[in-house]
Amino acid sequence: MRFRNLVIIAAIAALICPLAGCANTKKISHKQTIAVFGGSFSVVPASDVATGYWAEQLGAEITKYGVGGAGFSNLSQGEHKHIQWQIDQACAPDAPVYDTYVLWASTNDFQQANALVGDAWDYTEHDNYDAAKLSTQCGGINYAIKRIREKAPAARILFMTSTKCFNHPGSGTDINYQGPECGMNEFVAKQMLCCQAAGVPYLDLFTLPAFGDDNFATYTESDHLHLNAKGYEVIRDLQVKFLREGRTICGRVFATKGHSDTDFGNYQRYAGANAAQKEAPVAVLFGDSITDAWPRNDPAFFTDNNFVGRGISGQTTIENLARMRADVVDLHPKYVAILIGTNDLAENTGDISLENIVGNIASMVEIAQANGIIPLVCSVLPVAAYPWRPQLGPQASTVAALNEMIKRMAAEKDAKYVDYWSVLNDGRGGIAPENSHDGVHPTLAGYKIMEAELLKYIK
Repeated sequence: MRFRNLVIIAAIAALICPLAGCANTKKISHKQTIAVFGGSFSVVPASDVATGYWAEQLGAEITKYGVGGAGFSNLSQGEHKHIQWQIDQACAPDAPVYDTYVLWASTNDFQQANALVGDAWDYTEHDNYDAAKLSTQCGGINYAIKRIREKAPAARILFMTSTKCFNHPGSGTDINYQGPECGMNEFVAKQMLCCQAAGVPYLDLFTLPAFGDDNFATYTESDHLHLNAKGYEVIRDLQVKFLREGRTICGRVFATKGHSDTDFGNYQRYAGANAAQKEAPVAVLFGDSITDAWPRNDPAFFTDNNFVGRGISGQTTIENLARMRADVVDLHPKYVAILIGTNDLAENTGDISLENIVGNIASMVEIAQANGIIPLVCSVLPVAAYPWRPQLGPQASTVAALNEMIKRMAAEKDAKYVDYWSVLNDGRGGIAPENSHDGVHPTLAGYKIMEAELLKYIK
């Protein structure tokens, strides 16, 4: 009888628990935690159509910090709840650390017309973290990235660009996203450039979703600005793919001055400078963000030696190869110093074998030699790990292996090998803090070491 009573009690408890909830019910275990920062696009009720879908598809716990009206500029929210303020809350000492931090750009930096678009290098080491630049969109983006990396160096930072704005102040429902100079496209282009410079993957929500002048009313609220539920349904699968893979996803066409995805190698970046070049430089320094930032860190090194820099942040060997003629051969230098390959290892344009990385560099060497230019093949700088791709793990041994292959190829091609790796190696395959602010990009002290090494090979 006692056993039967226990069975009855257990059965009743089983009926009651689903209805009333039980204290010992197992808590749902999430695969990852995601913090989201932005303006109203990230927090309006309809946005749950997207973020709820993220949680379902990725097994993620979503925490929203967004505030309506907020942009990246510190002028973009009157109550100081701009995105910089949101980041400060999430990066406070007692705040939790998330697996992924999503910066979801709003239209507010553009819509409110109270902040300059700025420069991709605002509030970075290149201007000594000038706090005055925090009034620009770019300064705010760089502030957010810096603060998150200080709080959670192993976390992912992902950026989602603004969507098109169909209701610009003073223009009613006029579609004003293709302005030739200061239209919203320029603001979004600078969002992308900031991400490229910082090594942060970004999702192009400006051109990829099929929102246009023929259908925007279907996908936006009555204000013709905020997306409705249908609008969020259009972008959510793309967002999940981006969150899952953590790689840049950009449209084929991004019509703006100086940036276009139909321009694969980004020839436009230096088109004006190339046309203005009056005499052949002694050397072209060619590569990615390391070379891109070099003239800003030490301009005298370039002017005193008649060198020009032709680096583009974020580029890989295949992108450098694409613009070899425009940015090197047509300038007729005596030397070209080729420093490229680290973004290949970081998988900026997808997975690639070491053999193919070296093959692309070898093709650049052959093009230079065929045009009477002396190639200086530079080693990839030491890297312990890529802060924007922590999931790739330690990189020191991979970098060392790649450099051995590059060195061997240079010898086979009868080209000089410039060994930056040895002079910057901290003994563990990384770069010492005094020579790099993030373990990848040199400080001025790091560049000075590289300069001394490079000048050994240039007469």
